[in-house]
Order: sequence, then C-alpha cells, then structure tokens
Amino acid sequence: MNKVDRAKQFLQDDFFIELLQAQKEVYKSYIFGSNEDDVEGREKALVKLRAIEDFEASIRSIAQDGEIEKKRIKFF
Repeated sequence: MNKVDRAKQFLQDDFFIELLQAQKEVYKSYIFGSNEDDVEGREKALVKLRAIEDFEASIRSIAQDGEIEKKRIKFF
C-alpha cells in the first residue's frame, strides 16, 4: 500500500477522525476556559492545537497528491 492510499485510509477511519477531534476539543476547551491570567498555558495549548491541525493537513495533502497526479497531463 502506498502513501496516498494509507493517507486516504486514515481519513476514512472513524476512530482516527474521532481521536483528532477529541484532541482538538481538549486544547480548545483549555484555551477558551482557562483563567484570564494563564497566558502561558493558553499559548502552549494553542501550539499543540496548531500541531494537530498541521498534522491533519499533512495527511490530507498526501491524500490529495494522488488525485492531483491522476489529473496531471502526461507529456511523456
């Protein structure tokens, strides 16, 4: 199985999607529910949230590479 197929498989896996969403919600709830003076804690939570979002975007990008490759005009 190649990378494109594996990425698509992850994006179709309900457990994986639920796990990503749950982690995002943990960090969002901390960001929005933290004390006003806990700036450092919110910043750390935001960094972690962005890392998860970047990870998810990377998987989506890999999955889309296959579709782009199929549509690319072949010159040779």
